[in-house]
Amino acid sequence: MSDLSESTLVMIDDCADEIHLTEQRIRREGIVNRFVAAQDPEALPSLLGDMVKDGVDKNSFLILLDINMPRTDGFETLKSLRASPDYKDIPVLMLSGSDDEDHMFECLELGGDGFLSKPFSGDEFFAAVQNIPRIKKKILQ
Repeated sequence: MSDLSESTLVMIDDCADEIHLTEQRIRREGIVNRFVAAQDPEALPSLLGDMVKDGVDKNSFLILLDINMPRTDGFETLKSLRASPDYKDIPVLMLSGSDDEDHMFECLELGGDGFLSKPFSGDEFFAAVQNIPRIKKKILQ
């Protein structure tokens, strides 16, 4: 497995248990060192901004974004992110508790970089990450 330890994994999911399980899985696999999470998708812009102010390189960000959330769903959050001049190029893997093909296609149409069905394994996560061109280029350098 290639080294993604310099990545900052940002997870947005309304389920605290899902965040906790994902963080445990990611840390156990040794995939990334920095894991940051929020349950409210509306907190994403300020979360990213705060990390940049603290000196975290925004090029290290990888976002895991749940689709099914109350108030603001993952698709709306992805649209907002892609409209932001500061954060439009951050890789985003969309997460869903289902494997609905319509969700997968909508994710890609809106500029998502991949799709994972929950729960996912470390191998599934790494395979999805390897297919993101921006990250693939960084891994191969």
